[in-house]
Parts: sequence; C-alpha cells; structure tokens
Amino acid sequence: MKNHVKKLFYAFLLATLLLGLVPLTAYAASPNDIVIGNSYTLDSGETLNDDLLIIGGSVILMPSSTVNGTVFVLGGRLDAAGTVNGDIIIFGGTVRLADTFEINGNISTAGASVSQDPAAQINGQLFRGENLPQVLTIPGGIQFGNLGNFSNPGFRAAGFFFRLFLWVLVAMVAAMFLPAHLTRVSRTAQSEPLISGGLGCLTVIIVPIVLLLLAITICLIPVSILGGLVLALAWAFGLVALGLEVGKRISGIFNREWHPAIAAGAGMLVLMLLLSGLETLIPCVGWIPKALVGFLGLGAVLLTQFGMKAYPYQSVVTGGTSSSELPDEIPGEALPPQTPPENQ
Repeated sequence: MKNHVKKLFYAFLLATLLLGLVPLTAYAASPNDIVIGNSYTLDSGETLNDDLLIIGGSVILMPSSTVNGTVFVLGGRLDAAGTVNGDIIIFGGTVRLADTFEINGNISTAGASVSQDPAAQINGQLFRGENLPQVLTIPGGIQFGNLGNFSNPGFRAAGFFFRLFLWVLVAMVAAMFLPAHLTRVSRTAQSEPLISGGLGCLTVIIVPIVLLLLAITICLIPVSILGGLVLALAWAFGLVALGLEVGKRISGIFNREWHPAIAAGAGMLVLMLLLSGLETLIPCVGWIPKALVGFLGLGAVLLTQFGMKAYPYQSVVTGGTSSSELPDEIPGEALPPQTPPENQ
C-alpha cells in the first residue's frame, strides 16, 4: 500500500507541475523571506534587502520599515504601512495600504482586493486585471508576459497544442506508474455512471464553497490550498483514467494490445481533441460535454479512493469467512486462486 501511495504522489506531482495546476515557480535566486500559511512582520526601522514572497500567509509592514525588492502575494494578506522600493504583485489576495505607505514602483493586481488610504503614495502605476503590464517580473528575476496580450490566433493555437501535449505526456507517465489504479477508476465510471457523475457534480459545487470558507480564516488558508490541490489532482486523475479507457477501445479496433502508457497517450489525445473541438465549434454549449466527462471521472476517483479500492465491493464467502475483492482481474494485479470447498 505504501508503494502505491508513493507512486501516486510522484506521478501526480509531475502532472501538477506540468499542467500548471498550482502556481509554483522555479527561482533563479530564492528570496530570503518566503511566507507560506504563516505570519510575518517587518518591524519599524527594519530593512529587508531582498524579495518577499507570500503564499497564503499574512504579512505586516510596519511604519518606517523598508523592503528593497519585489513583494509577491499569492492568496495571502498584506498590510503595508512602510516603504517598498520595488514592485508589488498580487494574485487572489488582500492588500491594505496605510496612510504612511510609500512604493517606488508599480502595483499589479489580479483577482485581488486592494484597500488604499488616500494619503498612501504610489510613485508608479496601479494595474488591475486585464490592464496588467506586458511583462511582470516575480521574485528571482523570472519574467512572464501578460496572458491577456496573447489574443493572436497563432498564439492561441500554439497554446492549445502545448496544453494537449502536456495532457498526453501526463497520461503516459501516470499509466506507466499506476495502470491498475486508472483501470479501477475507468471501470467504476463505466459501471456506475450516474453515481460517479452525481458525486463529481456535487463535489465541484460543495468543495469550493468549503475551501472558500476555510480561506476566510487566515490560519486555515494552507488547508484550503491543500484541498484545492487535491481536488485538482482528482479531476486530472479522472480524465487520465477515461483517456486510458478510450485508448484501450482504440487498440481493440486494431486488434492490438497496447502498452498502458501508449493507450493512455493515444486515448488522451483523442479525448481532449473531441472535448476541446466541441467547445470551440459550439461555444455556448460545447463546455457541457467537457464538464460531464470531468464530473464522471472525478466521481469515480472519489468512489475508488484514487483507484486504490474497487467499487462496488463484492462479498465472497470462502470457508465461513467473507472478504471483498475485485469483480474482474486488473492488468498488473493477479487475484488469488479460488479453491473449491472440500466435501464434508
């Protein structure tokens, strides 16, 4: 069981990084201060000569404090009453700028709440949402362009095929490590589509509300972030499992038995092309098939506990004892031989 959990963790950690499900960044030079789900205070008179990264944490810059670098806020809270000699970049957080606050740079926000005292000094520009600058520099010197500027059809097409490539790659990696887990999920989705789809739909509706309520309390923001990560992983795992099943069906058409990685890659390619194609051709309703497939896969993942257990269970009575086992044999997992009871 421990080996299965390790495989699951490593495979989907790779999937998460590749698909960008969590906003992680590779730093050329790590900042001195990284606040993750914790509290940080820069007292009056103190100076931070580096960048400041805040992920789901609470940071207070007291009056007369100084930050000589970039302040990057991701889902956290910043109470600034000191001086920032650099830029402030905020994604999905809350920022309060006091009357003693001064910044010698720009403030860029997306999905963030900014409360600014009229006396606060911004010796730069304030960018919001779609008006973000063309290039943002985050801690570590990493630069990235504003996605809103990539409206050219060529950029959008390149982005589509790049995401498609990542999905195929993730499906192949997951199938190499966890073929039995993916098979359990796909079988559950086929045998119990109504239960799986209903559970997935309820999960998507209820869980984000719960995570939002947890995020309101600063101390539980890390729990909220972890819950969102698990939900994203479950959604991706379900799609990969359904992609593997599509690949198996395609291999059956050619009377071939492909390796799980090949089947998963081919099936994921076809599945995502179909779903994305429908969404592109019929924008008003094309998202519905993608949502339904996602609900189906997510529910099956939850019913099977990420494919670690089969659903539904079958009670088998042998020699006066009962046990639960899979209804069919799964590739890579042999069932124990059944010995007929001896005649008394």
